[in-house]
Amino acid sequence: MINCQLFRQAMFNLRKEKLYIILFYAVLTIVLTWPFASRFFSSVPSLGSDTMQVIGVAGERANVIKDLGFWKGTFELLKRSEFNVVTLYSYFELIFGRIAGYNLLFFASFVLSGFGMYLLAFYFTKNKPASLIAGIIFAFSPFHVHNSLSTNVGTMHQEWLPFFALYLFKFFDSAKGSDSGSKETDNSLPGGQALPGGNGSLRLKNFLLAGLFLGLIAFTEHQLLAFTLIFILFFLVYKIFTQPKIFIKGKLWLYVIVSVAILSAVSFLMFRSLFEIAFSGNNYLDPGFKAAVKYSNDALAIIIPPSFHSFWPDAFSHIRETFRRRTDSSFSIYAGFSVLLLSILGMAGMRSLRKRRIPTRGIWFWFATALGFYILSLGPHLNYMGEINPPVKMPYLLAYNYLPFFNNIRTVGRLFIYSILSFSILAAWGSAYLISKASPKNEEEKEKLAKDDNAKERRTDLFGVNLKQQIIVSLISLVVIVEYLAVPFKTNTLLHSSFYDKLGQDKENYSVLEIPGSTNYDFASRDLVWKSIHRKNTVNSYDFAREIDENDVFQKGTPIVRTLLYDISNEDSGNDRDIMKNSYYNISSEILNYYSIRYVILDKEGLKGNPEKGDLNMLYPAKAYISNVIKCADEYEDEYLYACRIDQTDVPDHMFLAMDYSNKHWVGKSKSKNGIQRWAENGAGVKLVNMTNQIQSSKLNFDAKISKPLRLKVFFNGAEIYNQYLTYLGKKQTISADLPSINPGENDVTFGVYAADGTEIKTDKKSDSVVIYQVEVE
Repeated sequence: MINCQLFRQAMFNLRKEKLYIILFYAVLTIVLTWPFASRFFSSVPSLGSDTMQVIGVAGERANVIKDLGFWKGTFELLKRSEFNVVTLYSYFELIFGRIAGYNLLFFASFVLSGFGMYLLAFYFTKNKPASLIAGIIFAFSPFHVHNSLSTNVGTMHQEWLPFFALYLFKFFDSAKGSDSGSKETDNSLPGGQALPGGNGSLRLKNFLLAGLFLGLIAFTEHQLLAFTLIFILFFLVYKIFTQPKIFIKGKLWLYVIVSVAILSAVSFLMFRSLFEIAFSGNNYLDPGFKAAVKYSNDALAIIIPPSFHSFWPDAFSHIRETFRRRTDSSFSIYAGFSVLLLSILGMAGMRSLRKRRIPTRGIWFWFATALGFYILSLGPHLNYMGEINPPVKMPYLLAYNYLPFFNNIRTVGRLFIYSILSFSILAAWGSAYLISKASPKNEEEKEKLAKDDNAKERRTDLFGVNLKQQIIVSLISLVVIVEYLAVPFKTNTLLHSSFYDKLGQDKENYSVLEIPGSTNYDFASRDLVWKSIHRKNTVNSYDFAREIDENDVFQKGTPIVRTLLYDISNEDSGNDRDIMKNSYYNISSEILNYYSIRYVILDKEGLKGNPEKGDLNMLYPAKAYISNVIKCADEYEDEYLYACRIDQTDVPDHMFLAMDYSNKHWVGKSKSKNGIQRWAENGAGVKLVNMTNQIQSSKLNFDAKISKPLRLKVFFNGAEIYNQYLTYLGKKQTISADLPSINPGENDVTFGVYAADGTEIKTDKKSDSVVIYQVEVE
């Protein structure tokens, strides 16, 4: 009975201590993310546009869940392969609101990162104060701060990594008791025996917990999962050398088979759409080899303080500028001189640590992991001060070439996440070394401390067992915090026009066209949030991390729409004619109504430009253009935007020609006195859009020039309407062809270009192709 009471009391104290630790990191998060906590319900922490992308996508998914209900909505997102950490933000938004929901998860990423690292570091060092310091390093490193404020949402939620590593080690260590051939012993314990906890059998609990946290990593981000698989390779190599006999256990291989099967099933379920894209003919996920080089880390970035540092933001600014000019390194992998020194001290003081009965098992594994992932984060070629000359090949090149899907990873530099995790643990050993120097030196002092019940009640062992240790812990913590400090955090209130709320209340289905939605990264990012509020289809299109082929075919190929989205915002007066003879300004409202575009919206922030760079404020030219070519039934304006409601009395009643930007057979383009002219190989084409609901007839006219004799054919919806062998060289010739049956909607006009012998011409040489311009429909 007494033993049961003691056990229950011990468990209660343990849980109480863990609550103290969580509270410690929560208070530290409030202090080190100032003024985030004071604005918890009014703004979100953010350095830029990527935060808006996460909140916008989460808002769109929240709408799905709200419309379909929790279970149906969740199943729908699962079918779309959109069930990941951003969906978690959707749930939090529905429960706590857009801002508070985001902030809760942001706050949790710091608290759980610190707590998880404390548990992992304590598992190896058995030193509570040193483990607390390790948690500070991992939670508040510039790498985590940068990815949290820039909202690289997958990398921001690093909190599951230490939990996974902890239970992975525990799972293997549980079998050490029967592994008499194990080399994984620690001389800090009597007789050099293995650390306690192994009973000779692989524990299912540890296996399940390791699997749970691996699943949470996969749920967080596929890229983070890929990095974790490399970490597992490091771990397995380490265990082969230190614990070889465990690999002959049948139970281990059963667990391995089950793990691979479950991970494969979960990965397929969660990342099915990514697999489909990766194996398709249009794998836009592959950013190309140049991106892998561009988004890797510079070799010096680990010792260069970031620009957002509180006390010395301009330190090493010259070297940072060298990086910035030549690569996209984010300068967020600064490990800290104090952390690197503590890591070195921990390895150098191994003998002293063992004498003081502090375990050093695993220290070389974590050193290899820290160094290995740092080297991997440098990318396929060594980047030193922004220079890749000569191109020295690096180990990541093997991963890029031989590991599945690694060619699709763009932000190679984020591999550093496992490096900073490892440095945190190494620094814990260095801290333990310094703290141990202030340990009680004689038996009398130890006995007095053991009998001090007040000391036990105060639980001073979390911060040291005596005043000297507490001072050392405080100093180390303070130095790390000063090196990492990045306050005040920038915040964003997410303020927006009430016009978007008004649109959200309108249940009618139509589209809006927002300027500069197709050319401005910041606005396109913010617009994802506004879209989740007004819930209307947006015509504007912007590719963020990767360019998607044919994603903007409609926007670039439709008159008026193209001018509004691409020309005005780029200080161009607008010319949507391209190779067409006539402009379509006189039927612009008809075109917008035909495509159910109800509003044209000008974003004042996005159009104001950058006066420091000499950019013009395009708001007023854009408003003037709209008043000249679009018939507005109503207008709205506030401090955020100007909106024109298209007059719906302009019923679509005409036809127009448009470039087909999905067509890859236009091989050149230039300006001439007659406007734009293009060179066509066989298969080049345009679209003829009949906006009426009746079949029409007309005539197609265009001008052509050739440099050598060739046969030119014209096909309309696949049927040949013109066929002539052209021999008149270097001069304009006007060609006409009847269009007897023009269907409502889009119709294809295709140019066939053939050599004298009938061979189709496919070439980039302008001299072998035909020049087409001044295309019109009578």
